[in-house]
Amino acid sequence: MNPLTYANTQMVLASGSPRRLELMRMMGFDPRVRVSSVDEIPDHGEDGTAYTRRLCREKAEAVRHSLNQDDPDWILAADTVVERDGQILEKPQSPEHAFEMLRELRGRPHTVTTSFCWLHRGGVICDVGTVTATVFFRDVEDAALRNYIRTGEPMDKAGAYGAQGIGAFLVERIEGSYHAIVGLPVGEVIESLTALGGLDDFPFVEK
Repeated sequence: MNPLTYANTQMVLASGSPRRLELMRMMGFDPRVRVSSVDEIPDHGEDGTAYTRRLCREKAEAVRHSLNQDDPDWILAADTVVERDGQILEKPQSPEHAFEMLRELRGRPHTVTTSFCWLHRGGVICDVGTVTATVFFRDVEDAALRNYIRTGEPMDKAGAYGAQGIGAFLVERIEGSYHAIVGLPVGEVIESLTALGGLDDFPFVEK
């Protein structure tokens, strides 16, 4: 048997995102969460694709170096950013910052980029993928934006909204991958691990 082939559904999720954890569990995986302490700061001149690809690889590498002996072999890290007119919009730093972001996005299209990295604990086998989508916001009134911010949902979301939650009311339409917008393009993630030789007989079935 290929020593890199999954013997079970366990994997390491290098992310504290509840949504990513939920999506991997929905796919039948049994993730062990290990959150890295990598600084999320774009380098000068980095666009969303370059930034998320670098960052998810760094997160996976950081977690790899902290694994316990009994941790699974495969590590999955991901990062998502929102871009508008070439500007990367990270998580808001305050409610007023969130309001400024949402005012900038309303009534206009923006790009959401999610990159993911599968890394084997040996450090040699790795794949980084990137998926993008374009999101069109409704032209929502200021009062609705401020009410949304009071829910607390925007404060830990790139671009200050969550399309999978209350923030769905902002979205007029999406061109591209919905799962890239919510933080993990599961189809591409499964395809990548399969190509690396780390996944057999998916979807999982009880034997």
